[in-house]
Amino acid sequence: MNNLSKLLFFFVLATMGFTSCSKSDDNGTDWAEEQRIRDSINNARIEALLEEQAPILKDFAEERLPGAVLDDSTGIWFKIHEPGEEGSYSYRLVPGSMGRLSLSNPTVKVKYVGKLLNGDVFDETTADDPKKETFSSPLGSLIVAWNYAFYPKEIRLNGNDYKIGGLTEKGLQKGAIIEFVAPSPYCYDNAASDDIPADSPLHFYIEVVDIK
Repeated sequence: MNNLSKLLFFFVLATMGFTSCSKSDDNGTDWAEEQRIRDSINNARIEALLEEQAPILKDFAEERLPGAVLDDSTGIWFKIHEPGEEGSYSYRLVPGSMGRLSLSNPTVKVKYVGKLLNGDVFDETTADDPKKETFSSPLGSLIVAWNYAFYPKEIRLNGNDYKIGGLTEKGLQKGAIIEFVAPSPYCYDNAASDDIPADSPLHFYIEVVDIK
């Protein structure tokens, strides 16, 4: 069960401030501009991948996931097989550093199968081995696609609605079963392994055993 946690992603990125007594303002401006250019190039690369993979995911969903719904903002196609126990977990915003709000980071316990689009299984839990019957991890340590799958679209706090970007209205609950296919930037992006080629869209089937 190592594939899911071999890359650490942050679902919500905090803004970081930098100060330095040894660098001039010009150097700071140069660094910021270089970073802006790198970010722009990377964002363009990701947008190109999302556009390229969109028809592939659509064809896969229509053939392999009848009844699946497209999340327009991410390009993820998903199908809820079981909604789970309503109210079994409450997703929330908590105080973060420098007065910012952060998402709660629940620990999820699941049974799941992860596949390439050709059907090859790259990782799964199995009832044949008690040690691998389930998989547990803090949600924040898993790939972005899983964060989108688990978190709700919005979270209300003190009368205000905060857009989170999850796939479902209330987020996955205990007992929920979801199946989805996600573009590579929300999976392992351009990192390759023995089991997962770089830039691979992935297909997941997840049963939520517990979340707390």
